Amino acid sequence: MTDKTIRHIDAASEHPGRERLAPARLLSWVSGYETVVLLALLVVVFTFASDRFLTASNLQNVALVQAVTATMTLAVLMPLIIGEFDLSVGYLIGFLAMLEAVVAQHTSNPVLVIGAGPVVGLLVGLVNGVLTVYFKISSFIATLGVGILLSGGAQGISNGKVIFENIPSALTSLASDDFLGLSLAVWLTLLLALILFYILEHTPYGRFWYAIGGSERVAYLAGVRTNRMRMTSFAAAGLIVGIAANFALAQAGSANPGYGPDLLLPAYAAAFLGVATYRPGYYNVLGALVAITLLAIGFNGLSLLGVPFWVQPIFNGSVLIIAVLVARQETRQVRTG
Repeated sequence: MTDKTIRHIDAASEHPGRERLAPARLLSWVSGYETVVLLALLVVVFTFASDRFLTASNLQNVALVQAVTATMTLAVLMPLIIGEFDLSVGYLIGFLAMLEAVVAQHTSNPVLVIGAGPVVGLLVGLVNGVLTVYFKISSFIATLGVGILLSGGAQGISNGKVIFENIPSALTSLASDDFLGLSLAVWLTLLLALILFYILEHTPYGRFWYAIGGSERVAYLAGVRTNRMRMTSFAAAGLIVGIAANFALAQAGSANPGYGPDLLLPAYAAAFLGVATYRPGYYNVLGALVAITLLAIGFNGLSLLGVPFWVQPIFNGSVLIIAVLVARQETRQVRTG
């Protein structure tokens, strides 16, 4: 071994960071921003692949369509933060949209129509909370059972028919009217996300919810009223789904008794994928918004390239599996880090 080699080894041992290859340094920097990097790559690829992708009309349409999914994702975040699942949300949005359409057949008051969804959604959320928190039923079973009941309710109050008459213009304007190039539904979704971000990141309620998700026992011993906080998380989820129902009814202009369950997987996929974007290891609003944008851009770009209709569920399912794996890995790193 020459003196030059020995000096090289000594230098490497004193400054190990100097021996890291450029790709390794790049991967280290990208870690935690995988979703953002992938989103940027998709935008670049689809921009070159289709001249219709990066147009104002296309992006406005994507934003409007995703307002419902984004709001649903914000809803499922609330139980996820405390370590629970709400599988009723897909059925709930269909039931609430149908309920509002039925109410519209009996009154011309738009306040009653628009308010029916959030109010009843809040009540359903409280039912989910009672079953889970006080009756100690697994949130999987309790919320799934409630969801199945709601699917039957949607069929019952509509007689299995699509309702499209007398939907108030004050409601449909959420999708038809725009401000600064975006529909009112999109702006309201962003406002809701901002409110939830502030609550979760800068108020005691947010800290309590995250503490319960970390360890309910430790949170209880620290003085957190865990049962009450868990109830409020389910109630908040139901309330937010009620808002999403308004957006859905505004976009479609009608209520379909079969609507809703297909929104469950995209909502959870975005929530799980958001764990790897902001505050790794924790469900959060900003990460979820980036993940929603990623899913929307991905499917929109594929649609513009002419992929068959059946690619969407395959795309959503694949992203959900990847998102769960990423979320588990990020959570494991945070807990062992």
